[in-house]
Amino acid sequence: MTHTGWRKPTPGLVQAEKYAQAGERLAVPKSQAIVAAKKVAAAIGLKSQDLLLLDTFGAVTQPQDWEQGRRPIVWASNNFLMEQTGFSLATLKRHARRLCEAGIIAFKDSPNGKRYGARDEDGYIVEAYGFDLAPLAARAEEFEALHARLQEERQFCKSLRNTITITRRVIRAKIDKALESRLKGPWRELQDETTCPSRSVSRSPRAWLPSCSSRWSIHGPSTPEVSSWACSVPRFSFRWRSPSTSPTCRRRGVSWRPP
Repeated sequence: MTHTGWRKPTPGLVQAEKYAQAGERLAVPKSQAIVAAKKVAAAIGLKSQDLLLLDTFGAVTQPQDWEQGRRPIVWASNNFLMEQTGFSLATLKRHARRLCEAGIIAFKDSPNGKRYGARDEDGYIVEAYGFDLAPLAARAEEFEALHARLQEERQFCKSLRNTITITRRVIRAKIDKALESRLKGPWRELQDETTCPSRSVSRSPRAWLPSCSSRWSIHGPSTPEVSSWACSVPRFSFRWRSPSTSPTCRRRGVSWRPP
């Protein structure tokens, strides 16, 4: 951030200026930079109105503004931005500040505090003060890597939900078999636990496992003794235990005890 006395510097604004300086040394297409930020918007705390303003900023930049050694600076007036977004002046300022504090844009203030700019005959910016979008170029690779990690986590959670669903079905089948064989045990109570709609794993798989931890212990491959009533799933197995023992979970030899 250019310190002209018009704006009180904060750690977020200072960091945004560092991103802008780094982005100036890169050549990242506008679409790539903006899309990368939008894909991880929720993860970095951006809201839909923040993205609307970001799209408006990006729309008034030109491809050559994103070339190496240049900064895509937007000097559009408040009236223009308010007309394009439907924001009030206070809302416009608030979301611009949020984008800057998040390290998405930077402020480049002129000596008189006004936004203005000029281009040469080839359309290159020769002087400009306003909203600097160079931090997007600096963080495009970071955002793309973050998006890839988020996708992996979503896939893992999906796989985990599927595993839990299959495991519950197997457990219910074992309980039904125990009831049919008239084996001794609180099978009716367990049947109610595994069929309760409020414990649907489709919404929160973690919410179901602790609910059964009082009656089931979860053992990994390191546990050799698995009774005939245990149901094995990849990396885990669920086994009925007596009330006198405490619930444990082991995965790859690492023990866990619920709080």
